[in-house]
Amino acid sequence: MPKPGEDISSVSDVFAKVYSHCIELTAGRAAERMFLDDDDSRSALDDLRQARELAQLFCKSEETIETFIAHCDVAARDLLMPYGDVVMVMSNVLRIKRTLDGAEIDRIILDVETRKARAIERKRRADWRKSELAADRFRAECDQLDVVRSKQISGAVRSATL
Repeated sequence: MPKPGEDISSVSDVFAKVYSHCIELTAGRAAERMFLDDDDSRSALDDLRQARELAQLFCKSEETIETFIAHCDVAARDLLMPYGDVVMVMSNVLRIKRTLDGAEIDRIILDVETRKARAIERKRRADWRKSELAADRFRAECDQLDVVRSKQISGAVRSATL
């Protein structure tokens, strides 16, 4: 790695790959913490070992390695959090099948996202229908008020002309 003040462009690709791989390695622990409230330090030990070894490429002390791994944990959690439903489904399918390939994972993600989009669209349409019905009721009430007012006005005009 370059010394402080030296050009880092020659190693920026290496850093980016190590960084993203460390986030991938800590994602399993992050998912366990999200859904299982599991703070067991034995969880995903080999992944943690690999992440620590990669971090040693640019971290100079044990403290910086720990801080970097903690950062990767947070980054992994932040990346997974919006997709908690996908992670839960993936976890259930993985327990049943024991192994998944990339195409199966893609199909699971597509299925979950499609179902979610359908549910959102159904709710949007139901809300729109409620709005239409409320508008129809309001329009009917206004029409009734217009009829009553026009009768009052025509009665007042008749009595004023007599």
